[in-house]
Amino acid sequence: MLGGIPGAGKSTLLRRLFPGGTEDGGVRVFDSGWVRDRWRPVLGGVPYSWWRPVLHLTYYGLVLRAMRAGGPLVVHDCATRPWVRRLIGWRARRSGLAVHLVLLDVPEDVARSGQHARGRVVRSGSMDKHSRRWPRLLERAAEEPGRVVPGAASAVVLDRRGADQLEKISFEPN
Repeated sequence: MLGGIPGAGKSTLLRRLFPGGTEDGGVRVFDSGWVRDRWRPVLGGVPYSWWRPVLHLTYYGLVLRAMRAGGPLVVHDCATRPWVRRLIGWRARRSGLAVHLVLLDVPEDVARSGQHARGRVVRSGSMDKHSRRWPRLLERAAEEPGRVVPGAASAVVLDRRGADQLEKISFEPN
């Protein structure tokens, strides 16, 4: 699971590490932004706030189905929603998958700048909630990754520079 507050650079990192997109070298890559981009030509005239909930349900449905099938996958998520973390942990356990967390830790002002640079700004109240939850999530990840996502085996926290230096995410068989 690749986590970080909105604007931290998760999608940018995924595009760099997995240029093949959703299927790259046997790794399935999931980013809700890619689902949104596919829907935009059809639903672009409808306010995003109206179709955002359906987009998220569709995205998590795709992720859960892929997890059930097994194999290596990378899931993009802000990681600040407890219900999503529990759902991912539950599906991973049921599917016999190990969960490893890669958390992009960037200051809120840097994340907001990232949002503005790409022209997709998260609502202020939503951003505040993500930013409030993030420090405690990092503390839990450092203490015990399984407190972030139930059953998580490891957590790596990267700042923006560390993310820029990351060359690959590899998967070893259990």
